[in-house]
Amino acid sequence: MGRKDNSHHIEMKPPILVCSPLVKFPWLKCMTAQDVEFQENNQAIRPLAAIVFPSKFPINDLLKDVCRTLAQQGHDLAGVLQSVSDTKGQSNKNVSLTSLRSGWETPVLQERGQYASGCRLDPQAITDVAGHLAADLARGADLLVINRFGRAESEGYGLRQVLEQAVSSGIPVLLAVREDYVPALEDFAGELGELLPPDRKAVLEWSEAVFGAEHELV
Repeated sequence: MGRKDNSHHIEMKPPILVCSPLVKFPWLKCMTAQDVEFQENNQAIRPLAAIVFPSKFPINDLLKDVCRTLAQQGHDLAGVLQSVSDTKGQSNKNVSLTSLRSGWETPVLQERGQYASGCRLDPQAITDVAGHLAADLARGADLLVINRFGRAESEGYGLRQVLEQAVSSGIPVLLAVREDYVPALEDFAGELGELLPPDRKAVLEWSEAVFGAEHELV
């Protein structure tokens, strides 16, 4: 994956021919000849960008700010943002995902008691979220925003299939990834991904570039 900083240095990469029989990502559809020609002319623009953040960084606030700005610019966003709240009568904080398109909200953690250990992620809730997002992508979008690439996605489940659907459909993806999950993300995205700093300007610059690239392709 490429890394982007604020120095405006552009790292040139060889064109990605995803129709090659040696392609690492079998979930990708083959590009058309037009897609390949466009890829060769826009080598530095990658369709998946991951904001890399350290533990305790307020990444949810950054994503909300970026999405608000992009929506105000008229872009059609699909995806989910994360919110954390204290729920009366429960021992742990609750995490919910909220749709950028239709506003539905789904709690995604199980309440397992104060002394329970292990992952609290609710598989059924994630399945429901994935279903909603798949339907949104089928209707088209300018950008898919996913709150995290985390443990579930690194192990092959969570919202991973939604990410695959978006990239295969030509819809760019913006997501956040904590530093310790970057290797798993790089293994998933390879040369299709770009790592961004947790900086509003850098994220909006990538968004502007990828939207401009989409406009050229059309």
